[in-house]
Amino acid sequence: MTDQFNHRLFIATIAAKGMLGILQLFAAIVVYLGALQYLPSFAQWLVLNELAEDPNDYIALKILQLAGTAPATGTTFYTTYFAAHGLLHIAVAAALLSGASWANHIAVVVLALFVIYQVFEWISVGGIMLIVLTVIDLAVIYLTVREHRHTRRKISNSS
Repeated sequence: MTDQFNHRLFIATIAAKGMLGILQLFAAIVVYLGALQYLPSFAQWLVLNELAEDPNDYIALKILQLAGTAPATGTTFYTTYFAAHGLLHIAVAAALLSGASWANHIAVVVLALFVIYQVFEWISVGGIMLIVLTVIDLAVIYLTVREHRHTRRKISNSS
């Protein structure tokens, strides 16, 4: 792979991480406003046509099952969790995209802490999304380290 491709992949990944942060902030606001109480009825509306065609549709039934497990009250933890994760993702993405020299080290540490936390959560709770998020974070760590090394190499070669 070329250096230009790697750089573009790094930028796209960091931008996606920032977008994930924005989605997490949005989720925190939605949870805070009490929208989880409407999730089961929204999920039913969402999959109504699919279940009419196939009452045993795995994905539609899984959506209904997951929507039924969402708490309608006591959502302070979820609000805090989504807000904190969202803000951290946005901060990491902004720092990396700004090109600040310290950002690479901080991003790797923060993302490594996410990975550790997500692995422990996966061990205790399970869930495929934790694995997906962990793989994405590991990929971002890898790309961040590669980008940092490439930038250092360019700087040392131009001196």
